[in-house]
Amino acid sequence: TGVASMLAAAHAGADAVDTAMDAMSGTTSQPSLGALVASTAGTNLDTGLNLTEVSTVNEYWEEARGLYAPFESGQKSGSADVYIHEMPGGQYTNLLFQSAQLGLTGQWSQVKKAYAAANRLLGDIIKVTP
Repeated sequence: TGVASMLAAAHAGADAVDTAMDAMSGTTSQPSLGALVASTAGTNLDTGLNLTEVSTVNEYWEEARGLYAPFESGQKSGSADVYIHEMPGGQYTNLLFQSAQLGLTGQWSQVKKAYAAANRLLGDIIKVTP
């Protein structure tokens, strides 16, 4: 859905869209640059990037990401409940990690509900991950 959203934005007139290297994309991150490059190749939305060169750079990030695996949040997939709790991606993974460190791994759903409740109590403040 991430790549489809970026394509829809481009078709609607967006000058630029935000993507991430394939190895870093998905879950709470931006959609895959490689998938966007491949899906637009030869169209009027062609990025001008060479998929082979993008893949070469991605190989570096695949290796680098493996070094940081111990620090990853453990999140395996995206979740539509973001529309309920409205937690920004970086905050989501950070809070997931913090709750695990506090021994709340089995209570993640309650943590997200508490976040949503606090957000409503505070007036649904604008949230962005810097």
